[in-house]
Amino acid sequence: MFKDFTPPKGYRILKIAPNYIIGELIYNLLVSEGFHPQILSSSFPYTDPVYMGRGLPVYVIIPEGEFEEAQKILESQNFEE
Repeated sequence: MFKDFTPPKGYRILKIAPNYIIGELIYNLLVSEGFHPQILSSSFPYTDPVYMGRGLPVYVIIPEGEFEEAQKILESQNFEE
């Protein structure tokens, strides 16, 4: 994983999911609770996801104003750090 990743302005990294499927679970949970997350591949722009598949870690980012509440939701659903 690339430690020098900086999310876009106005966003924070909420979670680094081990793969895209877990990232989608987190994303769908947050969307169902009214949040506005995004999923970004840890490989972009370094590799082509078509070749690497969905097995690489992904960043789940969220607007800064929603960060603390979203963290509480993940903790209540036992998504471990």
